[in-house]
Amino acid sequence: MMMKKYSGFFFLLSLIFLPLLLPKPVEAKVYLNKAYGPHKRQIFDLWVPEKIKKAPLVIYIHPGGWSKGSKEEIKKHSGIIKDFNNAGIALASINYRFLNKAPLQTIMREDIAGFVQFMRHHARKYNIDKRRVLSFGESAGGSASLWLATHDDLGDPNSEDPIKRESTRILAAGHINAQFSYDFLDWYQFFEHEKIDQFVGSQLWTRYHFRSVEDLHTANGKKIREGLDMYENLTPDDAPTFFYNSYPNLSSQTRDHLFHSPIHAKILYEKAKKMGVRSILKLDGDNPVNKNPYEEIKKFFIKEISKSKNNILWSIFQ
Repeated sequence: MMMKKYSGFFFLLSLIFLPLLLPKPVEAKVYLNKAYGPHKRQIFDLWVPEKIKKAPLVIYIHPGGWSKGSKEEIKKHSGIIKDFNNAGIALASINYRFLNKAPLQTIMREDIAGFVQFMRHHARKYNIDKRRVLSFGESAGGSASLWLATHDDLGDPNSEDPIKRESTRILAAGHINAQFSYDFLDWYQFFEHEKIDQFVGSQLWTRYHFRSVEDLHTANGKKIREGLDMYENLTPDDAPTFFYNSYPNLSSQTRDHLFHSPIHAKILYEKAKKMGVRSILKLDGDNPVNKNPYEEIKKFFIKEISKSKNNILWSIFQ
């Protein structure tokens, strides 16, 4: 009886004092619908932890096949915003133009890379550490993040526009159910040809705003395809990447499965290993219960941020 009394007493004490011992949530300064460019879709939301000097920045890029979707997608995972802020990390969620307004190569350069440059240029205004910028997303957003991780730096130190002088390179990337390359001719190396013809079709060339398949083989067509080929552009100096896929490892019978097949992640992971790029691969498609990729990427990013003083980006921006 005495033990029961003591156990009840200590239980009550724990209810009183445990909240005092737990870390308090970090307050965040919130910026909504801020413009980073002239088009109405070139806007972003930003959550910056207060009382943190120069917070690392994680950029979330929404899915939607470059034709739909919104920065509001991140609010379905509202816990991840708080988790990053509580870890002293700012999070931005962006909109970008769709393919009916601009070709993919322009969206990548002016919207995706352009936002990275915009935030670096305005780092002091938003209390951001420009040396530590990371990016992740699902599907199109994951591919855009990988594109940032593998593309050569677009910063031009001689540009008249101070924003364009900023680096486009990132510290790490998160690739969720995304594609391995946006040179669709590459897909014929790894997927069934008839499935590509059936489910990709004219997107082989229309995503670049080309008029016909012949345009892919012109000098300009080759240059554009090379610039969007994340797989071929992956080199040893590229950013560490977390690859996650939740689709079953089957032959693709639908367009959705072809565009999000685990083959994309496996191809990239093998190339990253070959190049000596730090990476993690998580395949969840055949598991009865999928893990939370947002939580997994958060842990991965926090580790990469902690290592960042040894990253080449650190010395670039010292």
